[in-house]
Amino acid sequence: MKEIFEIGPIHAKKGTKDTGYLHVGETTIMEVKIPVAIFHGVRDGPVLCISGGVHAFEYSSIEAVQRILNMIDPTKLSGTVIVVPVVNTPSFESRGPQGGWSTAFQCPIDGINLNRIFPGNPEGTMGYQIAYIFMSQVVSKADYLIDCHGGDLNEELSPYVVAAASGDREKDKQAIEILAASYDTDLVSISTNKGGSCVSAAQMGKPSIVAEAGGFGRIDEAAVRWHVEGMVNVMKRLKMIEGTPNNSRPQRIRKRFNLIVGRGGICYTPPLGTRVRKGDQVGVVKDMFGNVLETLKSPIDGVISFRRNPMSVNTNDTAIGITPDEDLVPPERPYP
Repeated sequence: MKEIFEIGPIHAKKGTKDTGYLHVGETTIMEVKIPVAIFHGVRDGPVLCISGGVHAFEYSSIEAVQRILNMIDPTKLSGTVIVVPVVNTPSFESRGPQGGWSTAFQCPIDGINLNRIFPGNPEGTMGYQIAYIFMSQVVSKADYLIDCHGGDLNEELSPYVVAAASGDREKDKQAIEILAASYDTDLVSISTNKGGSCVSAAQMGKPSIVAEAGGFGRIDEAAVRWHVEGMVNVMKRLKMIEGTPNNSRPQRIRKRFNLIVGRGGICYTPPLGTRVRKGDQVGVVKDMFGNVLETLKSPIDGVISFRRNPMSVNTNDTAIGITPDEDLVPPERPYP
């Protein structure tokens, strides 16, 4: 085990913690940087990276990462934990109480959605540079990645886990049986979408997941606890901390069916957790005068596990997601 674990200017000796920032670039008047904490244990073990704030309005997941910072004791730790409280710092900073640039998911400097362009590009605009620094300087040092997400300002969702598929059978098995299995959800999906954090990490040989809970720009205490419990369970399963992981419920690997609206307008959908049958009406789009423009019907039997937005929709927006009762293959859709 290394005596000192280093990432850029951040150096943690065995049994200690260090924090600091990684430089990304500059705007006209400010430095863009990424906060990083390193907890370097006293015994050999894996290196786990935990990140939040790739989508910087997903507050429940960001709060969970904040709490895990205060729960790790490097003097009792095997291995090393790297924590990035917020990856997309320009986006997080711009959404203060006085308003700001509040388009969901994006870096306000260049309008880039980081979770579509990993592993980034050092010669790209600021969003690409943030993604590049995160992957090349942080994730590259880890053995595993947990990227914490949740519903953004315009989303709510039932807690679920996305496990990356890399084609490496052993690595992909670890993503499902160690990382995903640590979370209290029966909904697990497999992603091969290039540009996402977990798939990009998996392509680097790192078993990885995205954990999702919370939504609508709120700190939801149940979602925060779900995230925290999952991260603690992962550390227990990896033998990084003492204790027996909580038993998770039996998990089903399912791909969600996302329903796309064909008309813009005001959209109404049922609450999360609503059980639906094939052919049931699950959404309606109305114009500004209350006239029905379109109805959405469920293509499957299942449960509503995702709502993209509370009211306003544009043509070809994803409005709702339904997790099927059976392991069915949804139609191909553009990665939203």
